[in-house]
Amino acid sequence: MKPQNGILISILRRTILFFAIVLLHVSLAFAQEKKDIEIHFENNSVAVEKGSTFTNFLVIENKSSEEITIQNIIPQEKYPGLLFYPKDDFTLSAGQSKNLPVKLIANVDFMKLRSNEIQFQVSYTTPTVTKTESASFFVNKEDNKNIAIYTATYENFINPAVPESSILLIVENQSYNKRTVKIDLQSIPDGLEMMPKQQTLSLEGLEKQTIEIKIRVRKQNTLYPEFNINATATDLLDNKIVGSNTVYLVILSHNRQIARGNETVSGSNFAELSYNENSSGFNFLQLRGNTTFRVNENLKSRFNIGADYYHEDGLYNLYDTWLELERKNTVLRVGNVNSNDYDYPVFGRGGKVSAKFGENNQVEILALENNYNLYGTYFQQAKGSTIVGAKYGFGNSKNLNGKVSYLFDHDPRFNVDTQVANATASLLINTKNIIRTEVGLSQEKGLVNKDESAGASMGANYEGKFGKWDIQSVNSFATKSYAGIKRGTFFSNQRISHQFSESQRAFIQYQNSQIDPEFLSFQSAPIQSGNTANLRYYFNSTEALGSGYQFSLKKWNFLLSPKVEKQKTANFYTSHELFSYRMEANISTTFGAHGLNWTAEYSYSKENNKADWFNSLRTTLSYRYKSFSLNGTAQWNAINVFDLNSYYDVDRNFANYNVYASYNFQMLHNNLIGSFTAGTYYSELYKNLNSNISGNLEYKISPSWSATGYFNFSGYKSTSAYASSGNFYQFRLGIKKSFTAATALGNHKVTFQLFEDKNYNGLLEAGESVLANEIVKLDNFVAMTDKNGKVIFQNVPEGIYTLKVNESAGARLMIDPVIMVNNNINRKVSLVKNIRVSGKLKEIRQAYDEVETDVTGIVVYAKSEDGVIYTAVVNQKNEFEFFLKDGKYDLYIENDKYSYTQPTQTIQVTKEGYPETVIFEYKKKDTTIKVKKF
Repeated sequence: MKPQNGILISILRRTILFFAIVLLHVSLAFAQEKKDIEIHFENNSVAVEKGSTFTNFLVIENKSSEEITIQNIIPQEKYPGLLFYPKDDFTLSAGQSKNLPVKLIANVDFMKLRSNEIQFQVSYTTPTVTKTESASFFVNKEDNKNIAIYTATYENFINPAVPESSILLIVENQSYNKRTVKIDLQSIPDGLEMMPKQQTLSLEGLEKQTIEIKIRVRKQNTLYPEFNINATATDLLDNKIVGSNTVYLVILSHNRQIARGNETVSGSNFAELSYNENSSGFNFLQLRGNTTFRVNENLKSRFNIGADYYHEDGLYNLYDTWLELERKNTVLRVGNVNSNDYDYPVFGRGGKVSAKFGENNQVEILALENNYNLYGTYFQQAKGSTIVGAKYGFGNSKNLNGKVSYLFDHDPRFNVDTQVANATASLLINTKNIIRTEVGLSQEKGLVNKDESAGASMGANYEGKFGKWDIQSVNSFATKSYAGIKRGTFFSNQRISHQFSESQRAFIQYQNSQIDPEFLSFQSAPIQSGNTANLRYYFNSTEALGSGYQFSLKKWNFLLSPKVEKQKTANFYTSHELFSYRMEANISTTFGAHGLNWTAEYSYSKENNKADWFNSLRTTLSYRYKSFSLNGTAQWNAINVFDLNSYYDVDRNFANYNVYASYNFQMLHNNLIGSFTAGTYYSELYKNLNSNISGNLEYKISPSWSATGYFNFSGYKSTSAYASSGNFYQFRLGIKKSFTAATALGNHKVTFQLFEDKNYNGLLEAGESVLANEIVKLDNFVAMTDKNGKVIFQNVPEGIYTLKVNESAGARLMIDPVIMVNNNINRKVSLVKNIRVSGKLKEIRQAYDEVETDVTGIVVYAKSEDGVIYTAVVNQKNEFEFFLKDGKYDLYIENDKYSYTQPTQTIQVTKEGYPETVIFEYKKKDTTIKVKKF
C-alpha cells in the first residue's frame, strides 16, 4: 500500500503544479488584457422605429491612476439622423467615469443605412501616450422585406379593337435596403399576350418604379372575359418570392364601354378640374376630388368623386364616386364599391358596411351591381352582375389571423349563378416560423343549359429559419371547375437556402405551376356533343429545377443560377412545348448615387415538334443616378413557350429590343415636382415598333393651390407585309385645390394662437403682436405657427400633453404647460420674452505672458431666488448668455482650472432688461513670469 500512496502523492503534486502554472498563465494574460481606459456604449444594441428618436450613452471609464484628457469624439461616418454627440474636450480624474449621450433620429436616410453598426472614434491623452479607440453599437431596424405590386386603378380596361393596350404597373420596395427583383406576369385565364412577360428591376430603399406592360388579346377569343394578371416578385439575391398580387382587367364590351386614361382619382383632400384632349377627338372636362370632414363629434365622412363632361355632346359620366360614413368602429360606403379577400373580383355600384369589434375582429357585408359607372348619359346603363357577399376577419395581435368570406354572383349577361366561399388563416409559431393555410369551395350553375359544376381550392405556405438555413414552401391547388380567381391552377414552390456568411449564400429551388381550367358552356347556345364552339379550353404549365450561388465583393453583388425548365401551352387551336437548359447571371453595384445592374439569361432549348436545338439570350442593363434611370433589354430568339406562337417566322429566329428612361424631379424649393418617361420597343417577333413619351407636372402656386399637367405621345408602326402605323397624343391641364385633413374619430383638434404678452395679463390686446414661424411642441407633435401665430394639431389622441414653445429664443409660457386633451381645444397662448443677460470671460495676464488660454466650454451658472439653476456655456469668443425672467440671480463658475477674481456675482434683472455685460476676470494658476534685469 505504501508504494501506491507514494504514486498517488506524486500524481497529486504534478496535478497541483500543472493547475498552478495554468492559473498563473491565465492571470498574466488577464493582467495584460486588462485595460486602464474602458470605452464602450451602454447598450450593445438598440431597437429603433422609423421616425423615433433614441439615445445611447458612450461610457468612458478611467481605471488608471493618472488623469486623462478626452480630446476628440468623432463619428466613423456622417450618419444621417445624428442629432447630438459630445464635441468638447474634458478631463477624467483617476478612477472617474462619465456617461455621454449620443442622440439620433431614425429618419428615412438613417433607416436606409447599409450597415447596422454605429461607430465612434475616441481620442484621449495620458501623461505618457496619445491613443485613439473605437466604440460601436448595433441598431435593430424593423424592415419590411415585401415588394408591393399594384396599379393606380382597381380595375384596368383593355380595348380589343386596337392592336394593343397598356397598363402601368407600380412596383414598390417596402424595405429600406436596395433590392433587385424579377417580376413575372401570368394571364388568368390564358388569352393575353404581355410584353414584357418578365422584367428585372433595381429598386433603392422605399423606391417605387412604374413599368408599362403592353397587352394584346389573342384573336381566337370570341368572348371577352374579365381577365386577371398574376404578378409575382422574386428577389434575385436568394430567389425568394417576396411579393405577389392579382391585377384585375376588364375587356371592353357592349355594356362595359369606357375609355379611361392611365390615372384615376388618387390622393386625399383635394379637388382638381382639368381639360383633357386626345388626338382621337375624345375630349372632355374632368373633375376629380377627395375630401374628409367631420359631420359631428362622433361621425366622420369621406367623399370621393370622378366625373367627366363631354362638352361637345352635352353628356356626362360619373364613376369612382362614393360617400363613406364612419362612426366609432362602423363604416358605411355607398356609390362605387370595391373589396378584396373574396378570391373573386368584387367591384361595382352599391353599398358596403363593415364593423370592427374586439382588437382584431371585423365583419363586412356588401351588395352591388357589377358596373364600373355610377351613373351617366355618355354610356348606356346596361344591367351588370348582382353580387352580395360577407366577410369575417378574426385573430389576435400575437400569432393568429384569418378571415372567412362568402359571395353570390348572379350574371344576367352569361346567365350563370356563382357561389364562392373562402377561408384563410396565418399562424405565427415564433418570429422565425410562419404557416399560412387557405381553403375554398365554389358552385356554378347555368340558367339556360342547366349545367353546373362544383369546385374546391386549398393552399399551404410555410416560411422558416433554422440557424443559417432558410426554408420557403408555397403551395396551392384549385380544381378545374373552381369558380374563384385560382380556377384550375396548381402552384408549388420549394426553396432551401444556406447562408455561409454575410456575403455568401446558396439555394436550390423547385417550381411547378399549371393552369388547366374548365368552364360552363356558353348559355347563349345549347350544348351539342362534339361542338367546341360553345366551350373554352386552354392549358399552361411550367416546371423548373434550379439552384444558385450569390456572393459579394465589397460593393459588387454576383449571382449565378443554372436551371432546367419545361414549359407547355395549349388550346383548341395550337399546342407548344419548350424544354430548356438555362443559366442566369446577375451583377449589381453602387457607387455613391450611381447604381448599375446587369442581368442575362442564356438558354439552350428544344421545341417539342422539332429535332434541332436552338440558342436564345435575354439581357437587361439598368443604370441609375439619383432620380434618373435608364434601362435597356435585348432578346434573341424564344425565351418562353409563348414566343413560339409567332405567326411570322417559321424558323423562330428573331430579335426584340427595348430602351426605357425615367426621371423624377423636384425643383424651385419643391414647388415644382414631376416625372418624365420615354421608351421605345422594337419586336421582330411581332413585327412592330412602339415608342412613347409621357410626363406629369405639378406646380405649387400657393400652399393650397397647384397647377397640374399630363401629356402622353405614342407611336405605333407595323413592319409586317401589310404595314400600318399611327400616332396618338393626350394632354391634360388642370387646377388643383388641397384641403386640410379632418381629424379622425376618437382624436381631437388642438389649436393654439401664440402672441407676445407685453403687459402680462394673458389677453391678446391691441399693440401686442402674434408670433409667426415659432416652433411649437405638444409632446412628440411638432408644428410651426403661421403668419397669424396659429398652429393646428390634427388627430391628437386623448391624453395629457406638455406644451413647449420657443425654447431657443428664451420665451416662457404664461399658462400651465401641462394640457389635458379630451375634446377639441382652441386657445390663445400668451408668452413673455425672457430678458437676455450676456457675459464674458476676460483674462488678466502678467507682463510678458503671451500664452493663449482657452475657456471654451466652461459652464456658467445662474441661480434664482427660488433655487432654480440655469446654465450657459462659454463659446469660442469667450462669451455666454442667459434668457431669464425678472428677479435676482447669483451668477457663478465652479470650474477650478483658472483662478477667478470674483467667482460669484449677484445681478438684478428687471422687465426693462439688463443692458450691462457680466465680466468674469480670471488668470492662470501657479504661473509666474520672472524677468532677469541686466
